[in-house]
Amino acid sequence: MSSTTRQVHPILVVEDNPADARFVEILLMQNELVNCETINVESLQDGIEALNDNDFAAVLLDLTLPDSTELDTLENLLIAHPDANVIVMTGHSDQTMGVEAVMRGAQDFIVKGEIEPEKLGRAVRFSIERSNVKRRLRAAELEMEQSQQRYQDIFTQSRDAIFIISKEGRFVDLNEATCLHFGLGEAVLKNLANPHERLFSDWDEVTEFLNQLYKNRSVRDFEIKTRYRDNEMRYCLMSASLIENEEFRGYSAILRDVTERKQTEKLKKDRALAQKSAQMREQFIASVSHEMRTPMNAILGMSNILTDMELPGEAKNLVGSIKQSSEILLGIVNDILEISTIQNGKVVFESNAFDLRELLASMMNVMQYKAKEKDLYFEWNVDEAVPKTLVGDKLRLNQILYNLVGNAIKFTDTGYVKVLVQQMYAVGTDSVQLKFVVEDTGIGIPADKVDSVFETFTRIRQKNRLFEGTGLGLSIVKNLVEQQGGKVGATSTVGKGSEFFFDLIFDVGQADRTPADRPPVLADLDFDVNRAFRLLLVEDHKMNQLVASKTLERKFPNLSLTIAEDGQKAVDILATEDFDLILMDIQMPNMDGYEATEYLRAHGRPSVRDTYILAMTAHAHIAQDKTHLQHGMDDYVLKPFKPEELFYKIGKYLLKGKRTTT
Repeated sequence: MSSTTRQVHPILVVEDNPADARFVEILLMQNELVNCETINVESLQDGIEALNDNDFAAVLLDLTLPDSTELDTLENLLIAHPDANVIVMTGHSDQTMGVEAVMRGAQDFIVKGEIEPEKLGRAVRFSIERSNVKRRLRAAELEMEQSQQRYQDIFTQSRDAIFIISKEGRFVDLNEATCLHFGLGEAVLKNLANPHERLFSDWDEVTEFLNQLYKNRSVRDFEIKTRYRDNEMRYCLMSASLIENEEFRGYSAILRDVTERKQTEKLKKDRALAQKSAQMREQFIASVSHEMRTPMNAILGMSNILTDMELPGEAKNLVGSIKQSSEILLGIVNDILEISTIQNGKVVFESNAFDLRELLASMMNVMQYKAKEKDLYFEWNVDEAVPKTLVGDKLRLNQILYNLVGNAIKFTDTGYVKVLVQQMYAVGTDSVQLKFVVEDTGIGIPADKVDSVFETFTRIRQKNRLFEGTGLGLSIVKNLVEQQGGKVGATSTVGKGSEFFFDLIFDVGQADRTPADRPPVLADLDFDVNRAFRLLLVEDHKMNQLVASKTLERKFPNLSLTIAEDGQKAVDILATEDFDLILMDIQMPNMDGYEATEYLRAHGRPSVRDTYILAMTAHAHIAQDKTHLQHGMDDYVLKPFKPEELFYKIGKYLLKGKRTTT
C-alpha cells in the first residue's frame, strides 16, 4: 500500500465575530476537496500584518470590522497586498456591496447565513489554483530573465564576430568583436549598402557561401577571406544559419579569424582543429538553446491556460502581453541560437596571497546587518596557529563563506551564528590544511535530509513557511570546494542547529616565512653538520649525480652517500639497506620516482616506509599541483637546486627523524 500527503493550504479569515469565523472553519473542514488550515484575526490591521509574514492561498474578509467598514476595508487591504486572493463576506442586506467589491478587485463574495459548503469550497479552490499559477508564472519569468542574460553574455563577450545580415545585404545586429574584426565602428557597418562587396576579399567565395546557405539553410566552417579596414586580408571560418519568418529574412553568422594559424600550420591541421572546436561549440550552444527554449515554452503554455480562464480585464491584458512577448522571444531564440561557435569554458582558480583574517572581517562586516535584524549573536574565530597570509583563490573562498553564512542566518531566528577556522595539519613545509566551520542554532535539518541539501534546487520547508532562495547555494559550495580538492559536509539536529564544514589546502604566504626577508637556511636549525648519516640519492643523470654528491660531501663531511641510477635500483637497494633520508628524482628510466615511492610506501620494509623521501625535480609546476604528495613524497627541491635550500631541507628532515604513518 502507498499513501500520499495532501498539501495543506493556509487560509486567512479576517472576521471579528468568533462564531462566524468558527462556522467558516467548520464548513471548510467538511469539504473533502479542500485541504485547508485557517488562521483567524479580528481586525483589518491584524490581517494586513498576517499577510506581511505569510503567504495565504485565500483571504476571507468581513467588510465590517472594528477598525474599518464597508468597501474601505477591501480597498485598504488591496492597497497593502494587491496580489491577495480576497473573498468578501457580506450580510443579507449587503449583497449589492459584495457585487461592488468584486468589481473593485475581490475574487468573489459570499453572504453570511447563506454560505453553502460547495460554493465556499469552489471559491477557495479557485483561489488556491490562482495562487499556484501565479507562483509558477513568477518562477518561469525568473528563468526567462536568467536565460536572456546568459545569451546576452554569450553575444557580447564572444571573441568571435557574431552578426545578423538581412537579405537586402545590411547589418541588423552585431557584437563588438565584429567591429574589431573589420576595424570599423558599429554605425559605419550598419550604414554599408553592400557589406559583402566591401568587407570580403573574394566575390567568388561570397557567391559560393550564399549559394550553399540558401540551398542547405546552414553552412558550417566555410573558408572565406575578409578585409580589415579595406586593405589587410584575414583568413576566416564562417558558420551561418538562414532566418526566414514573416517579419525578417536574412541570416545569422559567426566569423572566426584563423589568420595566425593559417600562416603557421598546414591547412589540413587547421581544418581538423576548427572542426573539433566547432563540435564543442555546437554541443554547448545546444545546451544553452535547450535551457532557453524550455522555460519559454512553459511560459507560453501557462499563458494559454490563463487566457482560457475568466480573468479580470487588467489581468487578461497582462497575460496576453506575456504570451505575445514570449512568442516573439521564442522566435528570436530559435533562429539566433543556431549559431554554434561559442566555446564552453571551465572555472579557473586563482592563486594569490591574501590575509585570511581581513577576509573574514570584511565578510562579517557585510553580513552582520542581516544578523542584527534577527538579533543574532554573530562572531568569528581563527586559531592562532593559522598563518596570517595564505596563497589561494580569495574570491572563491569568499563565495563559499558568503553562501554558508547567509544560509545560517536565514535559517536561524534566535541564538547565534559562528565562523571558526582551525589548522588541521601542515602539508610539507609551505602549505597548510584548514578546516572552516559555520555553526548556527537554527531550525536544523532532519537526519535523512542532511546529505541531500547539497543537491541543486533543494530547499528547506517548514509548516506555514517557505524559505526564500533558489536552492543552489549549497550546491555551489560543494562544487567550489571539491574542484579545489577539498571536502564539504554537515551535521544537524532538528530544532537545535547545524554545522556546515569544509577543508582546503593553502600555500603559506611570504609574510609568514622565518625570517620574513629571506628563505630559511641550515643555520636557522640546531643541526650539527658533522653529524654522521646515510643518504640515498636516486638519480639517472651522471652529471647530476656528480654535482649532488660533490655538493653534499663538501657540506656534510661525515655523510655516507649511496647512488641509485633509477627507481628500480633504489627499490632493490632498500630491500636490504636502511637510510636516514632519500632524495628521489622523478623522471627516470625503468621505474620513475613516483612509481618507486608508491612501491616503497606500500611494500617496503617498515623502516623504509617511515623514511622521509624528498623529490628532486626540474618540473617547476610541482609547487602548484602538489602531485608529489599524492604519490607519498614528503617535500621537494627544484632543479637546479640552491645548495642552501637543499641543506636546509636535509637538516630539517634529519632532525625530524622518522615520518609518522597511519
